[in-house]
This record gives sequence, structure tokens and C-alpha cells, in this order.
Amino acid sequence: MVARRLPTTPLFALWTALVLLFLFAPLVLVVLFSFNTSEISIFPIRGFTLEWYGRLAANTTFRAALANSFIVAGATVILATALGVAMATGVHRYAARWRTVLRSASSLPMMVPHLILGIALLSFFNIVQADLSLLTVIAGHSIVAFPYVFLIISARLVGFDPSVEEAARDLGAGTLTIFLEITLPLLAPAILAAALISFTLSFDEVVVTFFTTGTENTLPMMIWSMLRFGITPEINAIATLTIVVSCVMAGLAEIAIRRARTTAETRQ
Repeated sequence: MVARRLPTTPLFALWTALVLLFLFAPLVLVVLFSFNTSEISIFPIRGFTLEWYGRLAANTTFRAALANSFIVAGATVILATALGVAMATGVHRYAARWRTVLRSASSLPMMVPHLILGIALLSFFNIVQADLSLLTVIAGHSIVAFPYVFLIISARLVGFDPSVEEAARDLGAGTLTIFLEITLPLLAPAILAAALISFTLSFDEVVVTFFTTGTENTLPMMIWSMLRFGITPEINAIATLTIVVSCVMAGLAEIAIRRARTTAETRQ
């Protein structure tokens, strides 16, 4: 069946342009105001300056918060992706009868409001007498990111051809060899997408971080504390850097996903 293309009309094009403007105009304004010489984010822009970025570079609190955010996000990617891949693969292979129930249960952290989840995590850490630190933040973020990883990998496994693994098993390959040489490469595009989402969720998480962090702040918590004094050019500069990093990561991830998909198709 050949897919039919939707007719392009001036009204449809105008509506699309308005939607894109609504979505991206705030981001464009943030970037513009981060280079404004004025300390107030209003038009007209008085001039171009890199002063606010220089202040950020000299701010030790900002550097520490940024480093903490990368540490937490990186650890969350590793933990959530490993748990998500393991559970999705196990449910798909060995729990066909309970597949629907397990998928629904795994999606609960996604459906529960982060405020409730943060309070629950704080209560749990108090019960087990765990000191709040970056480790507790990583644990909380991994719970937030895990459902997304699980669902993405599960969706990829729906179209997975089990005959490939059966053929490898008939040829004498062990379970670990089959997973590393066949299953993992075929799941690579989904794993990369899940890892990217996990990183983004962790890097931007505020509510769960608020309840699980100790004395070490992440970048979102630093921005939250700065907002009490109003929106300053430094906040615009931080937001701009975050946008740039997100765009670069999305581009690199898209390239990696395409290469992984091509490799997987070749192996099939």
C-alpha cells in the first residue's frame, strides 16, 4: 500500500508556522537575551555582549552544579538503561503470560506525579536512614527514567524475529554470546534512543531532585534558587548552553541511531 501525502494548502502551512512559532519563540528569546548588554530581559536589545557567559565561567558554584548534573545524568543513563534492557528482554522472552501486567506495573513511575514520587522517595530514604547525596538523586532519577527505557525497548522487541536467535543457538552459540552478538546490536537503535531520553529527563529533573538531594546541587536546582531573585541574564545564558548541549546530543544520537540501524539491518 502506497502512503498518500496530505495536500499542502496555504491554511495548513500557516497553521504549521504558527505552531512552530509558539513552540520555539520562547527559546529564541532566551538565546537573544543571553547576549543582551542590559540586565533586564526587555526589548529593544541594547547591544551584544558575552559578559554573562564570562561570569558563568568564573562562577565556581555553576561549574560544580554543572559537573554534578553530568555525573547524575551519566549514572542515570547507565543504571536505567541497564535495568530497562534487562527487564524488557526478560519479560519478552520468559513472561509472556504476565507481559501486560508487568508492563503496566513498570509504567507506574511515569504516571505518578513527580511531587508524590519525590515525597515517597524522601520517606523511603528516611526509613532506611540513608544520607541524602548525589547517590540518592541518581536512584530517584533512575526510577523516573526506567519506564521510558522499558517501553522503548519493549516496542523494539515487538518486531524482533526470534528465529535469528534460534538459528544461532542451533549453531552452538551460548545465551551470553547470542545476547552480545545478536540481540544487543539489533536493539542498539532503541537503546540509544532510550539513553538519550534518560539523560534529558535526568538533566532537567527538578521536583524529584528537590526531595532527594543533599548539600550538592545540580544545575536545575541552582537555576531554581536563582529564580527567587528574578530572571537574570545569567539564567538566560545557562538556558542557552543547555539548549546547545541538547541540540548537539540529539544530532549525535540521530547519527548513531542511523548507523546502528544500518548495521542491524545488515546483520539480519
